[in-house]
Amino acid sequence: MQNKILGLVMSILLLFTFLTDYGYAQNNRVNPPREVLEKKIEEVAKKRGIPTVILKSIARVESVFKQYNSNGTVYTGRSGSIGVMQVHNKYGWFDTNKLKYDIDYNIEAGAEVLLMKWDMALKKLPRIGDMNPNVLENWYFVLWAYNGWSKSNNPNMIPYKYPTWTKKHTYQQLIYLVAEKEYGQKITPIDPKLLPKNGLPDKSKHYDTPQPFHYGDIEMYKKGDIVKADVKTYLRIRKEPNGVEIGRIKNGTVLNVLEGPVLKEGYFWYKVKQKDGDLQGWVVGNWIVKIGEKEECTIKDISDSWAKDYILKLYEMGIVSGDSNRRYYPDRGITREEMAVLISKALKLKGEDYRLNYADKDKIEDWAVDYVRAVSKAGYLNGFEDNTFKPDRYITREEAAWTIAKILGEDDTAVKLEYSDLSEANPQFISAIEVAGKYGIMSGKKDGTFKPKEPLTRSGAAKIIVRLLEVLKQKSNN
Repeated sequence: MQNKILGLVMSILLLFTFLTDYGYAQNNRVNPPREVLEKKIEEVAKKRGIPTVILKSIARVESVFKQYNSNGTVYTGRSGSIGVMQVHNKYGWFDTNKLKYDIDYNIEAGAEVLLMKWDMALKKLPRIGDMNPNVLENWYFVLWAYNGWSKSNNPNMIPYKYPTWTKKHTYQQLIYLVAEKEYGQKITPIDPKLLPKNGLPDKSKHYDTPQPFHYGDIEMYKKGDIVKADVKTYLRIRKEPNGVEIGRIKNGTVLNVLEGPVLKEGYFWYKVKQKDGDLQGWVVGNWIVKIGEKEECTIKDISDSWAKDYILKLYEMGIVSGDSNRRYYPDRGITREEMAVLISKALKLKGEDYRLNYADKDKIEDWAVDYVRAVSKAGYLNGFEDNTFKPDRYITREEAAWTIAKILGEDDTAVKLEYSDLSEANPQFISAIEVAGKYGIMSGKKDGTFKPKEPLTRSGAAKIIVRLLEVLKQKSNN
């Protein structure tokens, strides 16, 4: 019994030690080991698009990785700056209590302040080179301004005498010294000869990147990566890199990376699209974080299909996935209930409250019932004169054209198509066939026929859905 009690006591002590050392001592107000803090700083830097050596060196210079004093009080600078990153909250941008007692929050705030200074450098400070943030030398004036745009950071004025003490190094010199001595990373400074002998350099001046220059370790995203917005309020979506704002998305919104990175005006930009939405455009990489990679299409039988790109597009949109054998069967005809599924998913139709009255409604597969309800409610795929839906019958090409015209809201067009077999079509579908042809959603055969009574293939259905969505988007933008 005594052994059990002793074992329990030892377990509690070990747990307490673990929480104190590696739980960041939020309640106990004890500084975690330097290696733990450095790892956290690296994670924040990578998330925020900052070279890790820059952010770690700032923490080293500012606080020697100290959030708390030995007596448990918060480490505070002479001007009221707080914690590891010595964040000064005089403008109230941050939560002061969290700056004091949440080390993670303090590091995040320090990174945000640094990015504010980067933005300031792009607009109100001298520029360096192309302002690629992944070139360490380009951060020179940003570091100069981290604690204020002060003439005391002009190397030509060192030593700089304050009333009560003498400054022996500029702030950026200290950062460079730490980077080289403690992290083995050389950074070439601006030649002091290019700077004024006293005072501050001209804010409109543009300096060449000092040579040799050195790259940082900013994480770049690639096409196919899945990311999410990581912002306090919202993320701006722009028409082009650094272009006109076209929309805003909330924190946590999941996005697919379509293009990038593109360096523009000091930031890396990525073209993204909402995973569950239609909004797409360009965003700054500093405010998105990677959460995964696009799954490769697992459909096995589309590699030789003329409609491969259309099918892949629907796969990426979550509209098709293949059957249990991972096959799409592109050359088969598509049934009316299968077409109902594609249309409903693509247009995000809902029909749960709609009552089906078809005489053969019991023949509709369970997986298709809700989708048939949705297209029937919308009037995009109706039943026949005998009050049947015929769910397992292949939809014909002329019926598909009729559905397209219904969705587009057009039943007539000035465009007259000269298919040699148009006379074989049901007269009520001829104008719909012309509407589908007008927008390039459906086209004829190589021999100049349309084959109105022929079953629509699953390949053809994929093309129709993709092109239909494109046309609807174009029409909504006009």
